[in-house]
Amino acid sequence: MLTKISVRKPFTVFVAVVIVLVFGFVGLYKMTPDLFPNISAPYSIVMTTYPGASAEEVELEITDPMEQQLATLSKLDNITSVSADNYSVVTLQFTDDVNMDSMTVDIRDKIDQIEGYLPESAAAPLVMKMNMDMMPVTVAAVAIKGKDTAEVSTFVKEELETDLEGIEVLPLFPRWEWLMKAYRLSSPRIKSTA
Repeated sequence: MLTKISVRKPFTVFVAVVIVLVFGFVGLYKMTPDLFPNISAPYSIVMTTYPGASAEEVELEITDPMEQQLATLSKLDNITSVSADNYSVVTLQFTDDVNMDSMTVDIRDKIDQIEGYLPESAAAPLVMKMNMDMMPVTVAAVAIKGKDTAEVSTFVKEELETDLEGIEVLPLFPRWEWLMKAYRLSSPRIKSTA
């Protein structure tokens, strides 16, 4: 049936092909591909340091009041916290449709309301919006046979960091061998566990 229509009406088929090509070219030139697109994550972190306090004191005097105050925020999906010696971290997860810029202002307003009730020796709470630029692309571990942690740390600071300094973008490769070849690092100097 489609073949009969296309034989009887070649102009219609020609117009349909031209329309598809035009949409294809418009889509190709309007689309801007990004290697690292700007992704907005609906997360925010409130970190408060309280020097010299135990985890229990931090929870009672910092984390609990902070959670109670921040739990009243609109579009809040989940709230979690960590209380440890000397610091408190409250993680806020919002719904996907939230505007994180205006929400950060709301978070600061809520914190300002209870800041006078926090202990005097506690530092001012730090509010951070989470974004994908804060996340590491890769994490590497270095171990050298027969060397202790201090010697490995010295090696990494003096040798590896200087060899890798100034490199803006490294391609993603799963093994250290490529890194050793590309930057002329000899394999006895680095032990790969990948």
